Amino acid sequence: MPTLPDRLDRLLRALLALPGAVVEALDGTHVQAPAGRADAVVDRVRRGARHPEAYLALEDGIHHTVVDGDVIGWEHRGRTAFAVGGLNAAHGRKGALLAAWVDHTRARGIVRQLAFPVRPDELDEARAVGFTPVQVGIEAWIDLPGFTLQGGRFAHVRQMRNRSRRRGVEVVEVDVGVDAVRDALAAVHAAWLASKRPSWRMKLLVGSPCLDRPYDRRYVVARSSRGVEAFVTVVPGAPGEHGVDVMARRPDAPAGVMEHLICEVATALRDEGATGLSLGPCPMAGVPITREHPLLTRVFRLLYATELGNRVFGFRRLVAFKDKFRPRWAPVYFVASPHLGVWALYRGCRMWGLY
Repeated sequence: MPTLPDRLDRLLRALLALPGAVVEALDGTHVQAPAGRADAVVDRVRRGARHPEAYLALEDGIHHTVVDGDVIGWEHRGRTAFAVGGLNAAHGRKGALLAAWVDHTRARGIVRQLAFPVRPDELDEARAVGFTPVQVGIEAWIDLPGFTLQGGRFAHVRQMRNRSRRRGVEVVEVDVGVDAVRDALAAVHAAWLASKRPSWRMKLLVGSPCLDRPYDRRYVVARSSRGVEAFVTVVPGAPGEHGVDVMARRPDAPAGVMEHLICEVATALRDEGATGLSLGPCPMAGVPITREHPLLTRVFRLLYATELGNRVFGFRRLVAFKDKFRPRWAPVYFVASPHLGVWALYRGCRMWGLY
């Protein structure tokens, strides 16, 4: 039975979604994504991944624009297209990829192009082809060469990991080619989704487990005598870099299993010689108020700082979990063409799945 806070959450999300839903119904523009993924696109994404989120471009329902071997994945609603999976082209070619995507989508009646996440070293190329950026969050990176759990700043993470160990939990990497393993992970993921509030999932920021098409993903599980308690998927990015994508746990999993998992993943990657592990972006966190976008950046700050914003979106909880690992926080940007404003951001957040 939904509680009163859950009902209020649903009402707030429904009210937030209403303007976009009305516009999309009146608009009617839709381009059906082709079924499946062409082998050439899969190969290009796997070979050309510049960021860990590149594999989002291979999710179901994603369109692709291909330029000289570079690929940009995108979804759309009405007349708005949203690029996912980052700008996976070499420096010097990112602007050309964005420009080709704009031409490709506008030829199909789509008038607004949005992309997230974009990193600081990509902004100049985005600006050069008509995109306007605004910082919309920060990304947590664990610098692996010096990663250690020693010292007081990691005391809480050690405590949670040890609690998990005392409950008999061990962490191992598994092969999802084994039917029993794949079924167990699917059950945990389904139970985790069912335990979340409605419409929580930021589907253009977090992928699916892709158990039937793992590509280069790695699957690391926390298991006990009763089976799989939790798992994470680890995806490759630029050479030496990886990212944690899906993090799923049984609703009744022992305390500390997720901290235990992240610690073991970071340690294993460090020992393999990797240099960085992204725990993913945190929308609305760490955004400075800027002269270029004073209204938008104040809205971001309010969404992050207020209890109402966190009841609906839970941004601070996400930051609090990742901050346990004392990461290096780096800014991430949202870019829009032909112009950036409140409506463009609203459409982007709606496509994220925030409401």
